[in-house]
Amino acid sequence: MIDILLVSSSPDRSRLIGIGLEASGVPHRLRIAHGTARHIRVHAAAIESADLLIVDDVDLSARELSGIEEALACSPQLHCMLVTPGPSTNLLMAAMRVGVRHVLSWPLDPREIVDALTHVANKKTAGARREGRVVSVTSCKGGSGTTLVATNLACTLAQSGAGGAEKPRRVLLIDLNQQFADASLLVADTAPAATIADLCAQIDRLDSAFFDACVMHVNERLDVLAGAGDPVKAADLRPAHLDQLLALARERYDAVVIDVGQSVNPLAIYALDHSDAVAMVVRQDMLYLHAGRRMFDIFRELGYPSTKVQLVVNAYDKRARITLETLETTLGAKIAHRLPRDEKAAVEALNQGVALVDYARKSALAQAIGALADSLWPRATVVKTSALRRLFAARPRPVHQLKTEH
Repeated sequence: MIDILLVSSSPDRSRLIGIGLEASGVPHRLRIAHGTARHIRVHAAAIESADLLIVDDVDLSARELSGIEEALACSPQLHCMLVTPGPSTNLLMAAMRVGVRHVLSWPLDPREIVDALTHVANKKTAGARREGRVVSVTSCKGGSGTTLVATNLACTLAQSGAGGAEKPRRVLLIDLNQQFADASLLVADTAPAATIADLCAQIDRLDSAFFDACVMHVNERLDVLAGAGDPVKAADLRPAHLDQLLALARERYDAVVIDVGQSVNPLAIYALDHSDAVAMVVRQDMLYLHAGRRMFDIFRELGYPSTKVQLVVNAYDKRARITLETLETTLGAKIAHRLPRDEKAAVEALNQGVALVDYARKSALAQAIGALADSLWPRATVVKTSALRRLFAARPRPVHQLKTEH
């Protein structure tokens, strides 16, 4: 949950902004104060405990950002959003220089609110202590094989000693595909008792017991939270639902695999933001060149480092007209893994309701998926620090206090 301080020059607009924040679905606590950017120092005490400062001022200009600049300098973890009608180019440039990432025009666009709050929530939790490692599997268009990759990654990780683990992992597969989700069909021949839509419809009941009643227990180490299976029901899922779900999943599982599919919307972006790594699946197809390039542009716009996203080529064919070099050049990313084509084994495994890595363990495709699992869930290493280095470790720098205006 993020703590928001809204400083607004209009009670009517502050009420409407509050309604927009509530509709975003991102968990938050809102405090409202009235004033302008010119007198932002009056609210110094309230700013110190906020994660996000929203300044709503119809007369905002570049000359009035000094107080905001001081607040951001004194609170390195503070984020700031400016709201003003028709922001000028000078204001946008000045805001960027003082460290403001989000400048929104009035009236507010609901999508921009969701994007901004999701970004702040992601940054707040980025440094938090985590247990389970979350990896999302996504693509830029349908037919890439994200579900095949995600399900078999989960099954591989749940196998004894997989990925260099000293002990078998407890694994959760979440089917977040918002079309006709079918990940559960690739790992079991029985229908799920409940879906992610059923769980989120009663999110207020979420605890370990309710969660256990909703997931499909494939075996003692692998659970599956089935997809909604209906685009209409999937449309009711919200980032706030996923926030609570992932918080519980990280505590209960060593590895969480999310099959995102090819959707690009607030829910999918929230899953990608809160993943430790992203496997981007493509094929050697002309359509993937155009869509894939745009997808990587989106990743960069979201601020993902290149180390977070791994480019995976599925159904690799060395004789294909679209070569690996062409993919790398067009997408602007290095290929991390290539999975060989093995349609016969994949179809046979599906018909029997088992994972491919269980049906054909020694196949080249199963081995390649194992290598992918090793890279996405590397063995944890412990870095030892010498006593001498600890003795001469740098002392923390003092944090400047925000001056109050008298």
